[in-house]
Amino acid sequence: MRQTLPAYLFSLCFFLPAIYASGQPGQIDVDRIGMMPALPAPYEMRDWQSVAEQYDALIFDQTLSGEYLPFLRLRPQGVNYPDIQPILLDTYVGSNSSGSQAEAINVMPAIIGATLIGIDKASQNGTNWVEKTKDFYNRNNAQDVYLNNYAAVSGNDWWYDLMPNVFFYQLYTLYPGINDFDTQFISVADRWLAAVMAMGGSTTPWAVPEMNYRAWYLASMTPNEQGVRQPEAAGAIAWILYHAYIQTNESKYLDGARMSLEYLNSLEENPSYELQMPYGALVAAKLNAEQNASFDMEKMINWCFDRGAIR
Repeated sequence: MRQTLPAYLFSLCFFLPAIYASGQPGQIDVDRIGMMPALPAPYEMRDWQSVAEQYDALIFDQTLSGEYLPFLRLRPQGVNYPDIQPILLDTYVGSNSSGSQAEAINVMPAIIGATLIGIDKASQNGTNWVEKTKDFYNRNNAQDVYLNNYAAVSGNDWWYDLMPNVFFYQLYTLYPGINDFDTQFISVADRWLAAVMAMGGSTTPWAVPEMNYRAWYLASMTPNEQGVRQPEAAGAIAWILYHAYIQTNESKYLDGARMSLEYLNSLEENPSYELQMPYGALVAAKLNAEQNASFDMEKMINWCFDRGAIR
């Protein structure tokens, strides 16, 4: 399990109440926020802009030398796109992989974070780092979605299967002109919509899918019911499908997002496990505001902050 999260993702939780409150007569009370002092003491805001700049300069500098340096290397050629040299970046310093490891949940947020502070990662010092992330789209083995490694299969852990696709959608928004991104965008949406339907989702008659699984095998469209289940994944799937709807105006994606959220909303206990719940809460708030839905935002927002039994 991950013990730290990218700050910009974690901050999603903090503006959810404000989004929802904009269409409501008051603000939702968040229990955990209520426990925090209005002004912690001592308190000093870290210069996060500077931190992000320094991180980008450190990680993406291939000229560094020394123990464990450089942190980043390139594969000779891609697995799914042989014409590119994808990124190799160990998840932590001093691992035993000797610079041969790459995780989408590490590489892609590094590029997104740098972009959000104004660094153009598509043309940084003559290198298109964004283009290199395409190899996480596992087409060579017919998974046809983004996964956590260059040669991976879905169905082992929803966190590793879904978050690379969330990060890809964020990259697509920031860099819409990258070759193949348009095709990949639709493929990702179609694959996860098909999964929702295979889980029992239906529009005629309307039926809510069962999503209480560890993960989902896209190759066989069957569930993984072993180990720790991650029903909060319904939130990440809803986030992906809703943004596919916004991009394409195809109602099937909106239906898939609503089905996923209806499942999430039906739960009586906190499904939070990693970081997929905030994405569901965010999309639920948007559907309440834009699609006349009535999801329980107080429950969902507090789920984002409270520690549930699954975690």
